[in-house]
Amino acid sequence: MNTLYRASLLPLLLTGACAAPPAPVSPAEISVLAGRVAREPGNGELVLRYAAALHAGGRCDSAAAVARRGMVLAPANALGPLVAGQCLERAERFDEAIATYRAFLARYPTSRGVAAVRSRELLASRDAASRYARQALAQEAELSQSPADPQTVAVLPLQVTGDSAYRPLSRGLAQMLTSDLALLRRFRMVERLQLGALMDEMQLSAGTRVDEATAARVGHLMRAGRMVQGLAAIPSEQQIRLEAAVIVGTGEVTAPASANGRFRDLLQLEKEVVVGLAARLGYTLSEAERRAVLENGTANLAAFLAYSRGLEAEDRGDYPAAAAYYGEAVRRDPGFQAAREGYQAATSAPAAQTGSAGDLTVLANEPAPEPEFTDVTPATDALGSTIGDIAATQSEQSTAITGVTPPPTGTNTAQPPPPTLIGNLTGTIRIVFRLP
Repeated sequence: MNTLYRASLLPLLLTGACAAPPAPVSPAEISVLAGRVAREPGNGELVLRYAAALHAGGRCDSAAAVARRGMVLAPANALGPLVAGQCLERAERFDEAIATYRAFLARYPTSRGVAAVRSRELLASRDAASRYARQALAQEAELSQSPADPQTVAVLPLQVTGDSAYRPLSRGLAQMLTSDLALLRRFRMVERLQLGALMDEMQLSAGTRVDEATAARVGHLMRAGRMVQGLAAIPSEQQIRLEAAVIVGTGEVTAPASANGRFRDLLQLEKEVVVGLAARLGYTLSEAERRAVLENGTANLAAFLAYSRGLEAEDRGDYPAAAAYYGEAVRRDPGFQAAREGYQAATSAPAAQTGSAGDLTVLANEPAPEPEFTDVTPATDALGSTIGDIAATQSEQSTAITGVTPPPTGTNTAQPPPPTLIGNLTGTIRIVFRLP
């Protein structure tokens, strides 16, 4: 039996399935690793560990060059972009660093270390956005001499009126509008972090409606020829109204694209507004683009509320809270990809932000984290209360909060869609969700 048992383990040992994770690298290993790489130049894992040791020793020029060679040999290893990207960040070449991270994420979205790469992409994007905002304000006079790109569009955080529980939707709806408009491929969308950093530098409160002149100024500083400014009016007992207008560089404002309906139909109303906005931007969606917009994001309103709160926490740098909210969004809708990616980035951000250079070898070997729901944090507990309050104040079925409209094709929701309602609704079913 023992012989058979050892024989059955042999293939696993040979394939490395039982291998221990790599230990943190240190500058003391540089000379040893250099010798090993000379003997095994085709060993991509070894080349990347050598690059990490050089990075840990502060020798970024050499580390970046070695990392690029290792990325060719072992392209699915996250250690390559982590070393190369952070060396680019040190040199304040943020655009190149972000491009390095995004290229890896696009090609290997499920590889080990993907969470660390996502967190570095987030942190680099924040640093780049803050740097650009300061430069833009310092060079505002020069920027005013050249027209902004009319095909570049920025979506301001929406003004949300109603109970304070709805305020996080300001960011969530703006991000969804940005994501949907980006699918049209006609426009270059300004990223949320870039716009937020500029508004912070200008001391403009997110979600507060600015006048047309200020909106046009923000657009000019962002080199965006057109700005989108929206409003979500969510009274306690009436139909809600969602609208968005386009502001051009001269301060001229188009008639708003608008949609009215029930709170439980908020995500469907947002899609209607996108179609109207496209028309005001001079673009007609193809049928394929219309389907892509309808399938984008989530059909689960509870997941979207949690995601919106995650964006709010992320913007203030509270990554543990952001991870809790994103995790709740994934629990509500496991197919909500933006929330899942946000969870990965927020979960790994503290380690990626404060970890030593030697820890890169460890971070690069960690599997993508999955949300855990065994403990109820204050953040998610408060979310559950808020969802219940929203259902009560809207006097609607709680099942609506989970998404009354059938989910788009390809979207996996945490709860099955409710049956189609036929005829008059004469009864009310109330379902109370409790977090585990």
